[in-house]
Amino acid sequence: MNFDLDESQTLVRSTIERFCAPMDVTTRLAVRRGVGAMDRERWAELAGLGLIALAANEADGGLGGSLIDCALVAEALGRGQAVDPWLECGFLPARLLAGTSHIGGVIDGSVLAAFAFAEPNRRFQMDAAGVRLNHGRLSGEKRLVLCGAVANLFIVTARDGEETRLFAVPGDAPGVDRKAYPVADGSLAAVITLRDVAVTEALPAAIDVAVDAARLMIAAEIAGLARRLFDDTLAYAKSREQFGQPIGRFQVIQHRMVDAYAKVEQMQSAVYGALLQPGVPPAAVKAFVAEQALWVAEQAVQVHGGMGVTNDIGIGHGLKRILLLSKLFGDPATDIAAFAQAA
Repeated sequence: MNFDLDESQTLVRSTIERFCAPMDVTTRLAVRRGVGAMDRERWAELAGLGLIALAANEADGGLGGSLIDCALVAEALGRGQAVDPWLECGFLPARLLAGTSHIGGVIDGSVLAAFAFAEPNRRFQMDAAGVRLNHGRLSGEKRLVLCGAVANLFIVTARDGEETRLFAVPGDAPGVDRKAYPVADGSLAAVITLRDVAVTEALPAAIDVAVDAARLMIAAEIAGLARRLFDDTLAYAKSREQFGQPIGRFQVIQHRMVDAYAKVEQMQSAVYGALLQPGVPPAAVKAFVAEQALWVAEQAVQVHGGMGVTNDIGIGHGLKRILLLSKLFGDPATDIAAFAQAA
């Protein structure tokens, strides 16, 4: 199977690498301490590079990129440890809002949309139960709305009769209340409470299709993060000295790094293998990649010692982002169980 990039894909990856280059630990922490724990100027720059448009259809004014093109973006952003929520507020809204009047603002970066699906006591379940549509109005509560603290548009799942449908809810609509809180990677999520919020017709997107595509992007970003953790740890092992020699000369460290390298390669192969030969359930791909990446991240922390879990070095940031993504739309155990049941 050929994993080589063509000229345009190589150009996109190089562009993202330049975009991510200034994002060192100090800059990342400064962004997280800012308003909404994100940088809207960087978000506008990301949109200007066409990285959101790549995920949108040409009919909506996007570039109509393939899932492989989008996975390259996700992987490169992960490898660059970007602080920008391309997956949460770019790729996923571009899929969920396709064919609607809201898509233009998402593509140009002026609209920050957040997907509100999680509900109390319904761990990882995508169908709505607590938020219901009643005579054109929504009421209920959503949890873990990533970027919900700063979003100006919510994409809400709601029970309409016996079906789950999608509705676009402006962030400043009457009856919308949000309570922000930090999550593992330092970004801000929110609890969204809806009280008789008026909505129009449901969005046409197929939720399961969009979420499955997002699972592949999650796997791609995790693979990029794991690659970055491996590279940084390898460089550290070559430079950190104990007992008069680099710790990378110790056999136990060498064995760990060899195993980590093999897992990083397996992750990338799993992601692009699934994209080039569709058929493997995206949840299974995400579960496999997440499990491997968590192991790699744990080894990176071990090699770095206690500093590895702090926010003072990039290892800790990468680990926390992997932890968050590994549980988005289902943790590895849930995804594997669903795959086994389907099989």
